[in-house]
Amino acid sequence: MKVFLYFFLMLTFLTLKTANSQIVRYSNDFLLTGDFSAMEATGGSKTAAVSGSEAVFSNPSNPFFEDYKADFSLMHDNYFSSMANLDLFSAAYQADTSLCLGLGLLRFGVDDIQNTIYLFDNQGNMDYSRIKYFSVADYAAFLSVAKKWKGFNFGGSMKLIFRHEGNFAKAYGFGFDVAATYKIKNFALSAVIKDVTTTFDFWSVNESAFDSVYLSTGNTVPENKLEQTAPSVTFAAAYSKAVKKFNFSAFFATALYYYRADLKFGGEVSYSDIVFLRFGLSDFQYDKNLTISKKFTVSPSFGTGVKFLRFRLDYAFKAQNAIEKKSNVFTIGVSF
Repeated sequence: MKVFLYFFLMLTFLTLKTANSQIVRYSNDFLLTGDFSAMEATGGSKTAAVSGSEAVFSNPSNPFFEDYKADFSLMHDNYFSSMANLDLFSAAYQADTSLCLGLGLLRFGVDDIQNTIYLFDNQGNMDYSRIKYFSVADYAAFLSVAKKWKGFNFGGSMKLIFRHEGNFAKAYGFGFDVAATYKIKNFALSAVIKDVTTTFDFWSVNESAFDSVYLSTGNTVPENKLEQTAPSVTFAAAYSKAVKKFNFSAFFATALYYYRADLKFGGEVSYSDIVFLRFGLSDFQYDKNLTISKKFTVSPSFGTGVKFLRFRLDYAFKAQNAIEKKSNVFTIGVSF
């Protein structure tokens, strides 16, 4: 236990020290947009207790699961009346009792955006047939490995990133996440460091897509550049207690970014490992300048789940009060 604490305190110190010299404050935030339903229903607090393929994104040290060799999960969510869509797919393969491999795929995109640069012809006439459509989408692939060793679960993920904004600009990136989980009796403790070496995005701008029509408005063409995502650290804890056929769990997580900290609380009640009820609180915000409608906001969430034989279906409802957004998130999963 002492080795575990010492190791992650040192990594935390190095992470926060590195973060002070980052180039971009908000970078690759699409990776924080959403998660699978069980995690969303608990306000993102289930980090220390998440397992199976759903752990690939949030805690790569915990993809282990019981009874089966392979596990798959699929989630869909939409934002702002389906203007933006988030899709997640993950898979985990348990090579043996102490080694597990994971794969995760993520897409967050806005499609069918109107490009009105050529709306007017050379005579100044409006011609709607000249409107073109494009997409802005972000993709990420996670390749992870986890290993059990002397009561600990250690894991890590390599992230490969592709982002594009129509044919105007695109970026390629890569980064690494590391994590560890320690379990003792009814408790579980986890530490997850995302973007541990910073995540690099190399942006390339297609200057030919910005012609005289764009420049005549006084705009300037963006330059090719390198973006770096600062590391973040999440500490999480989980406690569970079985009472006959019921199991009661409580979760806590705090995510530390160099510009903010996020607290998350949640709980889960299950019956015979078949029916699940979940709830959570997250996104605690206090706005001194009243730039949002309320001075203090917190986002509640709740959900339910059913597991039957190899299959599971989870649902989550989350209200992000600061931006007045409500989500209904569905996840399906299967094990073999």
